[in-house]
Amino acid sequence: MIVTGLEKMEGSSRWKVEVDGEYWNILDAEIIVRFRLKKGAAVTEELLRKALDAAEYRRARERALYLLDRKDYSSWELEQKLARNVSPETARKVVERLQELGLLNDEEYARKLARHYVLQKHQGPRRAVLELRKRGIDAALAAEAVDEVEPEEGELLALCRRKYARKLETDEKGREKVIAALMRLGHGYYDAAGAVDAVIEELRQDDE
Repeated sequence: MIVTGLEKMEGSSRWKVEVDGEYWNILDAEIIVRFRLKKGAAVTEELLRKALDAAEYRRARERALYLLDRKDYSSWELEQKLARNVSPETARKVVERLQELGLLNDEEYARKLARHYVLQKHQGPRRAVLELRKRGIDAALAAEAVDEVEPEEGELLALCRRKYARKLETDEKGREKVIAALMRLGHGYYDAAGAVDAVIEELRQDDE
């Protein structure tokens, strides 16, 4: 097998490669140079396969860096996203390499997510752990990250005042509804009920 043609794509660093007089593939200049694919060069099927594998890896790596430049991902999330366009094996290799380089860190990502869900979304530990698990965080790591977050004392009570006081004041069945809403956020029943009852008592005192 002989490389019979190399044609640079207009406005690009990519080249169209012809083998034995027929179109074969389009590769980046880096791969062309690395595998010495110059016109007239003899090639084997194995060499061409390795060139394609290297091109796929390079494409996946560039895609991964592009994605990570815009937002954080867990290893699982990034691998799943890459696997939409490349083989699962290539996606896994890219993710493993990024982990080695410290560009992908599930522990740091888990801690960041835990703070977001607990402190900003006001979710309880159970719901926060569930959200981390949905993003591919290991169960033990998710629980550890959430456990490290310490909400300010009285935060659940403040949330109840701010978001649900009107419902407690105007809805006859408001107590049960608000407790259910807080439990959906992952707060335990007794914590939720305690906060709700405290706000109800405050509202009663205001009316006296």
